[in-house]
Amino acid sequence: MSKVQDELAEQVAIFASYLRENGLRMTRQRETIVRTFLSSEGHLSTEELYDLVKRVDSRIGYATVFRTLKALTECGLARETDLADGRTRFEHYYRHPQHHHIICVQCNRTIEFFSPELESLHKKIVAQYDFEALRTRFQIFGICAGCRNKADDSGPPVDADLVFARDALRIALETERRGVHFYTTASEISARRPTKETFHRMLRDEESHLNRLTEAWNHLVEREPRVLDAPVFLHFDFEALKTIFPSREQISRRLRPEMTEEEAFRLAMAMEKEAAEFFIEYADRFSDTHGRDIFLQFAAEEEEHYKTIRSALEDHLARAAADDAEEGSAPRRPPNPDVG
Repeated sequence: MSKVQDELAEQVAIFASYLRENGLRMTRQRETIVRTFLSSEGHLSTEELYDLVKRVDSRIGYATVFRTLKALTECGLARETDLADGRTRFEHYYRHPQHHHIICVQCNRTIEFFSPELESLHKKIVAQYDFEALRTRFQIFGICAGCRNKADDSGPPVDADLVFARDALRIALETERRGVHFYTTASEISARRPTKETFHRMLRDEESHLNRLTEAWNHLVEREPRVLDAPVFLHFDFEALKTIFPSREQISRRLRPEMTEEEAFRLAMAMEKEAAEFFIEYADRFSDTHGRDIFLQFAAEEEEHYKTIRSALEDHLARAAADDAEEGSAPRRPPNPDVG
């Protein structure tokens, strides 16, 4: 069973459990409606979902669709949204991040987006007034490029999870590219051969990680080519990545040509740890959603890289301690990678 099928089965099971708790049962008609809704993208009105359901089973009535959508909302699988077109619409909610909408008033095309900066501003204002927010809605109304240019650029929406994965991969790819740039520059600046070789090893690991992310990107595009043209969902300030992997000028200021191998390890560990914490902090903004899973996976990979470097430092310190013992001198540093 594919991941999509697994997730669909999970949500159908949640709905069935909700029905049982409320003294109802999962009928064939209810299951048809639920599966049709969960397999559709976009923002569906009751009428639009009814039309889709009728193609599967013409015997299902409008009232059954209406009541099932209400139940889907109550059990947390769907969310009502008002796009100001005179209809109440419903969108997927389970494990989907909170987001906002840009709406064309001519063709009703809707673009979803998430902005960390907007969320931070929202939390700041709510806290400033000691306000308990129950729900938030931010919508922008205007005229889309297709309507302004009299072009029909409408089409079936791309799976929201794929769009999120695309935007998240872009962030991770840019992070890794900056990592590759850092280790490349660091190896060029380092004058001591052992330190240069240390940065070269880290560079190979970073390039390997970048290659895996590139393969994931290519697989995503191959699976759904239209994802490249879908509007940006996750709006991200890429300038924020500069705080993790600095520019060449900043690297030059931080790295001394005579930097020791141990100092190189410790600097790399600090940066990999900061990258992992960055992804963990970003994941926390998405609660229990697919987006959280994606960023936690990125964090786990950065933590694994950190552990690899830490292990290499442990070996280096152990060798240094052994050399000192053989020479009969006191250890130059404690054989502890966490002692700087």
